[in-house]
Amino acid sequence: MSAVSDGPADGSAQRITSVWSARSWSRFILMIVATVFASIVYVNGAHPAWAVALTLGLAALTAVLGVVTRVVPDDRESHWLLAFGALVVLALGLVAWGGPEWAVNVAWATSAAGWSRRKHTKPLILGIGAVTGMLVLAHGADAGQTLILTAFVLLIGMFSAQARRSAELIEELRRTRRELARLAVLEERNRIARDLHDLVGHSLSVVAVKTELARRLLPIDKERTDAELKDIDATVRRALSEVRQAVTSYRQPTLAAELSSAVQAAEAAGIACTVRAPDTWDLPVPVEGLLAWTVREGITNVLRHSGASSCVITVSADPSVSVEVADDGSGAPDGGRPGNGLAGLSERARALGGSLTVGRRDGGGFLLRIEAPKETR
Repeated sequence: MSAVSDGPADGSAQRITSVWSARSWSRFILMIVATVFASIVYVNGAHPAWAVALTLGLAALTAVLGVVTRVVPDDRESHWLLAFGALVVLALGLVAWGGPEWAVNVAWATSAAGWSRRKHTKPLILGIGAVTGMLVLAHGADAGQTLILTAFVLLIGMFSAQARRSAELIEELRRTRRELARLAVLEERNRIARDLHDLVGHSLSVVAVKTELARRLLPIDKERTDAELKDIDATVRRALSEVRQAVTSYRQPTLAAELSSAVQAAEAAGIACTVRAPDTWDLPVPVEGLLAWTVREGITNVLRHSGASSCVITVSADPSVSVEVADDGSGAPDGGRPGNGLAGLSERARALGGSLTVGRRDGGGFLLRIEAPKETR
């Protein structure tokens, strides 16, 4: 079975994750720089020492809460809401207390709101930005300064919301890729099981028939027995070769070879086999493979289950392609329940847009028919 590898795709996802992680850290750095800038501006102002110390302490606490709201999962409702509420109060309080330069510090709150998984984060970001703008105007800032500071606060929040959405999409992509890889492995296993049944099942059926025939001939015809044993040896060697091919690659049988093999196997079992087919056919490889597998499965069921004295294999290539295996035996194998081989044929037929017909014939016996379009889907 071929290994399913998603290494390149994983590498791409990791690169995307690293890019967004770098952007996230760049926003942290930007907000830290903005906080430091606001601190420098405030310290250079005519403020009492106690006010400077209190304001810088609150600014540092705001930055710490901004980091905490990014680390603490927001699905822990009470913890996150407590930290976020304190962050909003502190950030806006600093603007009201310290002046318009502290408006940049409100970006910690809008960034936390944008990164949250909660609904209605955008209205929350817009609300915090609007309050920030009004506080800046209340301190006497002009319209241009107010617009710049408010835009900074809003953009940080919107970029954070975009980063959260991108992170969720990357995680969803990873889950989808893992599921696709699992389904690919499952399909590969089913294909191998189907092929091994088709390859080994037919050969073992021929070996069983010829072994029984050789056992009966041994007391009366040693030359015929020796010929049958040679056929058994050839069949086993061919089966071994086919299994090796199936392991290394997807082996596709040819229709002509399967028709010839079916006639030989049926005649060895004492069943008269007639083939009705056009002299030549030009079919796509998948379609010819489907017909070949059908002949193999059909003659295997005739040998194993039918108890028939004759069978007819009919191949048609115009207007649609079909193959039909009909016998005059006792009816459907296994009491009419489809086995693994028929289930495999049905899967192959559906994959090519074809259909499988199987069941008892009106005149007695069993019928297996596959029909498919000439051009594959």
